[in-house]
Amino acid sequence: MRVKALSRIVFALAVTCFTASAAKADSLFIGSQAGKCCFNVDLHQVDTNNMQVTVSLTNGAQYFVASGSGNHPGFAFNLAGTPTISVTSINMPWTLSDVNLNPVNTNGPSLGTFDYWIDNPGSGASLANPGPLVFTIYSAAGINYSDFIANNSGFYFAADIMDARGATGNSGISDPGTTPAVPEPSSIALLGTGLLSAAGLVRRRLMQS
Repeated sequence: MRVKALSRIVFALAVTCFTASAAKADSLFIGSQAGKCCFNVDLHQVDTNNMQVTVSLTNGAQYFVASGSGNHPGFAFNLAGTPTISVTSINMPWTLSDVNLNPVNTNGPSLGTFDYWIDNPGSGASLANPGPLVFTIYSAAGINYSDFIANNSGFYFAADIMDARGATGNSGISDPGTTPAVPEPSSIALLGTGLLSAAGLVRRRLMQS
């Protein structure tokens, strides 16, 4: 019975290794370098055509807000080549009607123009919310981590937020994202092959006995 159990465990590990060979790490952008502090952006590759975006407030930032009399996007980003995209699965209190797919020039601290943006619901801080903001970008042409690029002012993302003191305004991220290293697929597959061989050997010995 112990040999049977060992055989099953080794086989399961081998299958896990083959599955892991296709795994992808998320890309994380950490901010902020301009404006009110702070927010992070995590990109998760769902599949070739879909990227999940999670925007979280950090380091003293309290709420997403809608401040200013001009263009203060709740959250804004750029994609290389400005492809036609759609946004799905956005979380409350945001709705799909808050999504704008036309360029906007922010009047934050020189954050420049962004091609896509999401408006915060409400005016001022009347409907302030702590987030996170979560949504999925769909592109028929495909989408990858490297498609998220800085604008002419050097910013990858902008967000309109309130800090711990109650001050509001746009904040931006100018540092490129980092994608954690993952094991090479070939290495994981090789380990899986070895484990499958071991499982086969255990089974043969079990049959012989």
